[in-house]
Amino acid sequence: MTVRALIISTLSPLHIGDGGELRYMFDFVIKDGKTYRLNEDAILQHKEDRLQPGRDGSYPLPGELLDPADWNNMALFRYMIPGVPRSRQEDARLKTCLKDAYDCAYIPGSSIKGALRTALAWTGWKEVNPQLDRAAIGNSRTWAGQRLERKLFGPDPNHDLLRALRVSDCRGPAKAGEKVILVNAQVLTPHNQGSPVELETVVSDAVFQGSLEIDDMLFKPEYEAVLHFKNRKHWLDELIARIQAHSKARIQKLQTWFSEVSGCEGIANFYHRLDAANLTPTQALMQIGWGSGWDGKTFWTHLQQDQALFSSLVREFRMQKPGRGGTTGTTRQFPSSRRVAMKVKDGVAKPAAPFGWVLLELDKEK
Repeated sequence: MTVRALIISTLSPLHIGDGGELRYMFDFVIKDGKTYRLNEDAILQHKEDRLQPGRDGSYPLPGELLDPADWNNMALFRYMIPGVPRSRQEDARLKTCLKDAYDCAYIPGSSIKGALRTALAWTGWKEVNPQLDRAAIGNSRTWAGQRLERKLFGPDPNHDLLRALRVSDCRGPAKAGEKVILVNAQVLTPHNQGSPVELETVVSDAVFQGSLEIDDMLFKPEYEAVLHFKNRKHWLDELIARIQAHSKARIQKLQTWFSEVSGCEGIANFYHRLDAANLTPTQALMQIGWGSGWDGKTFWTHLQQDQALFSSLVREFRMQKPGRGGTTGTTRQFPSSRRVAMKVKDGVAKPAAPFGWVLLELDKEK
């Protein structure tokens, strides 16, 4: 077993959602440019004498029970993070990021391994040269491209190459809410901005640590007759180089895309710096989590080799709204939208950063 220390350093806001959504005054409150996550149980216990229905028969919301002096009682809050949502309406929502039982943010190994799998699939495509046609895509939106994936990695989960690759969860901050901020996000197209979204994200200078293991036993000759991994062992041996090759190709495309969108000069410069980064052989750039987009989670350019086929897939699977290069335009520039973090100043939101870019580093063998 080869075990390497895995270090993940965030370079832009990172959001890996836990599926949760918080509501203003129910789950969080706002004060002095900060968002406070309520400890509902503590508040209800502390304010038990005020849990009486009003004239309309409704009970006060947890956030409405707070008095001015309560802001100094941190036992009433699970954590506090910088930043506030743009909306103060009663139904304002906030998407939460993945945290452990102690409200400490972490990066799940499954998210990292998924990004590694995408990079290996993209870089290994020409070596395997799978047949790309309508039958290879399948008819299920959920399992689209599964036949192609099996050609690349193996016929079923028991014979999948990435059985030999194990990635642990990566741990970072040791305090509740530490290194987490509230970010205002939007979907951009070259011509407009979508509806705002509020997210908890990890900041762009956090460090997480875990491990990456390669099960060398599965590459021994006695298992080759069953698993047939030998001809792709070099994929894992060249893991860092393959991640970086995939990321560099995406970075160059993204730099071009943002340079052509008004107001996104800062993001285009961010990608220019990534493209020019001087990395060691043990380092690679990678995008994970929310905002990595279609091109960061699929076979990307390989599916676009046959434009007629790809255009039909976009229409059939409703991958793009009409008027955005889907049913009425060209899919050559697909996808035509990107999720970005916004900087709000004086009530005006401007694009500030992409999501999910990290520096991955494999340290010496443990």
